[in-house]
Amino acid sequence: MTLRNNRRNFLKTSAAVCASGYFVSGASPNPGWASDFRSVNEQPGVGFVGCGIRFHNNHVKEALKFGPCAAVCDVDSHQVGRALQVTREIHGRDDRPVTMQGVEDYRAVLDNKDVDVVVIGTVDHWHTKIVIDALRAGKHVYCEKPVTLTIREGQQILKALRDSDRTLQVGTQQRTEFGGNFARAAALRRAGRIGDHKLTTVAIGGSPSSESLPVKDVPGNLNWDMWLGQCPMVPYRASDNLMHDTGWGAGFPVSRTHRYYRWFYEYSGGKLTDWGAHHMDAALMGHDKLGGDIGLVKIDPIEVTHPVEFDKNGMPTVDDRFNTASAFKVVLTFADGMEMHVRHSADDLGFGNGVMFEGTQGRFLVNRAKLVGKPVEDLKANPLPADALSNIYGYDPETREGFGKPGFHMRDFMECAKSGSQPSSDMQSHHRMLNICHAINVALRLNRPVTYDPKTETFGDDEQANGFVERTQRKGYETS
Repeated sequence: MTLRNNRRNFLKTSAAVCASGYFVSGASPNPGWASDFRSVNEQPGVGFVGCGIRFHNNHVKEALKFGPCAAVCDVDSHQVGRALQVTREIHGRDDRPVTMQGVEDYRAVLDNKDVDVVVIGTVDHWHTKIVIDALRAGKHVYCEKPVTLTIREGQQILKALRDSDRTLQVGTQQRTEFGGNFARAAALRRAGRIGDHKLTTVAIGGSPSSESLPVKDVPGNLNWDMWLGQCPMVPYRASDNLMHDTGWGAGFPVSRTHRYYRWFYEYSGGKLTDWGAHHMDAALMGHDKLGGDIGLVKIDPIEVTHPVEFDKNGMPTVDDRFNTASAFKVVLTFADGMEMHVRHSADDLGFGNGVMFEGTQGRFLVNRAKLVGKPVEDLKANPLPADALSNIYGYDPETREGFGKPGFHMRDFMECAKSGSQPSSDMQSHHRMLNICHAINVALRLNRPVTYDPKTETFGDDEQANGFVERTQRKGYETS
């Protein structure tokens, strides 16, 4: 399977950008602009929805190399203020007048005629609705993973994408960055360099636990109702005693929101849709299981620990602390007999995070720091075929400017929005991969084996498991 297919050119942003007034004719370009986007007619207006850690660490720095910021949006007014400050500082480095909109409601970004592309970095449970609404508004979309909260949401996005003829890039940067090692690992596995398959192990870490979080008044800068969106209305909870100085949650009290939302099944899928969405992507790509009919997948949770008790229907019995799985070992058995283990840790195997491919002729490990093992060393004397990577991507990534380097994923998106080509991290393959992550979470929550059918995207006649295929959404925030 290749991950890219050509589509007809549908970029229609040039007229909008020319008419927007963001640039004055003849102004000298900022040296930081991407070389092939220096022309005014090539630069799309960018709208950011969600201005948290991904915005500051990646999105704003990468996207504004290709076009000016037209709008920033967040339901936290403090985030909006910081985002406006950062974007103004970036635009202050060139001599063109820029007008930016700072808003709370993402619909104002979609109504903004100067916005041609939307970069989504919100909490996970908001991704699907904003993606669909943006596509319907005629915008090109870059959305962080996981794009969906449920299997049903992925089906809805794919329909909207087919109807829109727009570009959607998923933020699974491991496909194109980190030295290109994940692409090479997939090519190495597909080339049979480890012989017959024995086992693939995916280690993604476990979710943290928390103390009981007391009910608190909602901070004045946060629109809690809108933050919750489709999810049930519950009290705002936060700790007065715990605030991390470093790491993912730095600068925010432990709560149900901001950087801690991912550890609640109500809003995300814990490590399965966090690191799992990256490493399962690499593992399934290596086994060429992101397309076609791969048959039934049996999912058996050998071990699972949740930080709270769950009822017989897989629902947490308390709502005052993190609830996603903190430890797990799961065995996946595919229809062709291929076995894959998904674990919170593989320390006992000598690595804590990454994907290990094992076969009758050797094994190798890939993670964000390295690609190592005897089959990798053997590449010096026996390189991969010249078309090994192009067979995966539909193009030779090593001929593309910046492949494997930070920021290439955003470049790939912008280039595809301009050309009409399918991006390296397309929604169809992401949906297929992420559905398996969702299915694993169903097995963990029920603490029993389930069988997932990728063809029907259901659990067969398992009514209890099928209850997780979609969720009831709060009135006013439904995705249609």
